[in-house]
Amino acid sequence: MGISFWNKKKFFTGLLLAAFTLTPLPSTLYAAVAEDSKIFTPYFDMTLMEAAFMPSQGNIFSGGNINTQVGLLTRITQKDSLFGLYNFNYAGPAFQPQDSKQFTDRSMSHGFNFEYRRNLNEKFRVRPGVSFLTDYSRTGANEAWKNGLYNMNSYGGQLAVDYNFSFERNGFVTAAVIARKIKFPNYTDLLTEFQTAGNTSETGGGLQDQTLTQFSLRPNWNGFFGGFTYTLQGYKNQVVVNDTGVYGDTRQKDKTTTLDAGFRQKLWIFELSPMLSYTLHRSNQNFVRYKFLGATPTGGSLLAGDSDVTFVEGNYDYNEMTLSIPMDLNITGKWAVGGSINVTRRLYTQRGARDSDNNYTDTRQKNVMSTLTGSIRKRMNDVATMRLFYSLMVASSNNKFEKYMPYNYTGNTLGVAYQLSY
Repeated sequence: MGISFWNKKKFFTGLLLAAFTLTPLPSTLYAAVAEDSKIFTPYFDMTLMEAAFMPSQGNIFSGGNINTQVGLLTRITQKDSLFGLYNFNYAGPAFQPQDSKQFTDRSMSHGFNFEYRRNLNEKFRVRPGVSFLTDYSRTGANEAWKNGLYNMNSYGGQLAVDYNFSFERNGFVTAAVIARKIKFPNYTDLLTEFQTAGNTSETGGGLQDQTLTQFSLRPNWNGFFGGFTYTLQGYKNQVVVNDTGVYGDTRQKDKTTTLDAGFRQKLWIFELSPMLSYTLHRSNQNFVRYKFLGATPTGGSLLAGDSDVTFVEGNYDYNEMTLSIPMDLNITGKWAVGGSINVTRRLYTQRGARDSDNNYTDTRQKNVMSTLTGSIRKRMNDVATMRLFYSLMVASSNNKFEKYMPYNYTGNTLGVAYQLSY
């Protein structure tokens, strides 16, 4: 139990931000190449997935995912065009990374992105745009979508500049800046409400409201891609807890820097798309751990080392590396055998790992999640693909205190996915 109930919420927010901050447009429409000569160019991509999940801890459960993108590119003149994109995503129960969500959590989001494109010359193009997103979440079976504690609304604008340095090899560089206002209308810190009975509804219901600013630079050439992304989150109401065990006057600020690189290539009968990314997350928010309900600090101190109450400065700072290596082996024109390896390693720079009795150890917490997947893919026609897959997931951590969420488990997944794209 911690003095700040938002522990779980912080990581949940991070996953959401990674998903929507810079909405990825379809590569054929996003690249700085010449637009289609048609006035209207539609885009549609839908993926449906249903699977059974068999964890080493708990009961077998099922879950599904729906991700749909519908877009329309409208050419106004030879240099001007408009692009609109709607994205619907439903994520049902599934295995989750440590420090994120419960297996039973589910979410549903609606996102809109509108973009104006202006070709300045053959090499440069500017793309100002606006976006809106609403995300609903359910953490319990009886919780209504509209009442979700972690429901979120986001709106803002963006400006991107494309520089095309190679039409033959589809080589371009994109520099972009986005700004978002993010609101959590239902979120509240229960401890803050208890300690401050007269707090306003703005503080009680919008504790995680924030502004988000993101800068990115992404090159792409001949199927190879990479990028640098810097994200700054400034919280409107959430303040930093200090070593006295109460919130101070400093507003919370989070900074995230990500570097990534990869490629998509077809070599003989193989289709490869490996990717490597490295993320540094820093936050000025701290954490106070109460070992049990009613624990009090020895001698009135909250400094690290107290057996029952511990103050951890920089509790949410971490470095994370992800390696993904998917591959398909084309047997015939329609059939392929696939496989992938995905490994994510997160190391907290200040947070100590806990033993099974909720005592801090001398080592920093480290989480590793590894997934091995095998699949059979069939191309139904030019626009439809079906894939049957099996995955083995192994989650391991030197944190052994697992009262609230699992850190060490294995999971088996058997499912089918259907994709329709044109």
